[in-house]
Amino acid sequence: MNSKEALKKLKNIIGEEAYRQVLEQMAGATVYFPSMSSNADWIDKDERNVRLKEDFYSGKYEVADLAKKYELSISRVYKIIQGKV
Repeated sequence: MNSKEALKKLKNIIGEEAYRQVLEQMAGATVYFPSMSSNADWIDKDERNVRLKEDFYSGKYEVADLAKKYELSISRVYKIIQGKV
């Protein structure tokens, strides 16, 4: 969905007045809305990274499994494990 479609959908969801307030307060900002998948509740990335490392060091998961579980790329999982994120 492109930005124009997303803004139109947002306006329909929240209403005209709330939409105007959002525009006034957030003009020029880029906002990402995560999908509603099972892991979309990972708002605190530090906590997610700790859990990912715990899973990895438990020996129960391969990197590819962690990538699927946390909906990340394999390279991102490696960076988290190595502490580069």
